Amino acid sequence: MGLTEKTIIYGDSFSSLDYIRTLCDIHRGQMWYAPLVCGELTDRTRAGKSPFTMFLQATHDAITEASPVRMIVALGACHRLPTYTDGWYGEEQLKPVDPNTPLPDPARPTTLSDCEKYLDRASMTKDNLPQFHPTLMWAMIYKGIVDLGLRCAEHGHQLLVLHMNTTPTTPWINKTHHLIAPLCQRAESMQNYIMEVDSCCHICQQSDVRPLDYDSYNWQGHHGPEGQAIFGKHIKKLIAQRQLWN
Repeated sequence: MGLTEKTIIYGDSFSSLDYIRTLCDIHRGQMWYAPLVCGELTDRTRAGKSPFTMFLQATHDAITEASPVRMIVALGACHRLPTYTDGWYGEEQLKPVDPNTPLPDPARPTTLSDCEKYLDRASMTKDNLPQFHPTLMWAMIYKGIVDLGLRCAEHGHQLLVLHMNTTPTTPWINKTHHLIAPLCQRAESMQNYIMEVDSCCHICQQSDVRPLDYDSYNWQGHHGPEGQAIFGKHIKKLIAQRQLWN
């Protein structure tokens, strides 16, 4: 597959330049995904983002981008559910066109990026606890990976899905459960899905490089330039081995 002219990165705080900058001095070129960017970069990362929001946004992009793009989905904390905070129906603030477009320009059509401020995540409570059932959540995550892979193949997009802080010892992924098993097996057979054994958390722990906020989150914390570089180099090596984007 030839070079693309646009790369889109989806992720939460583990891949958010804005968030990592609150912890250390770092620039875009030091982020783990920097060596993978081809052409113009669209950054859809934000602290707290749910995996399901990432899949929703990526599916939007997959079917609306006129030309093939490179899509990188960096799954972070996987125990979040998405919410949407705009008003209901006629009370929604986001309109098909932006009424605040400066004159004399014609009203600007709103885009997926305009939805970003309304996308949030739910907290676990006794009322929605069944929605957070780990078997259901991981079945939906693997479904998202499989569905997005099929959609990207249909439209000629380059896709990479990987993990930032899930590890091979994460206890709540029951890969033998029937709700999960066929979806997991299909996802793990995809060359453009990198499993949790190659997550940023696991690779940096093997390299004995601690997160910046290790005192607060232990190995589940956020990495600065050193950890970002180690993980980026590792992922680039895996992509070359799999000949994903040749």
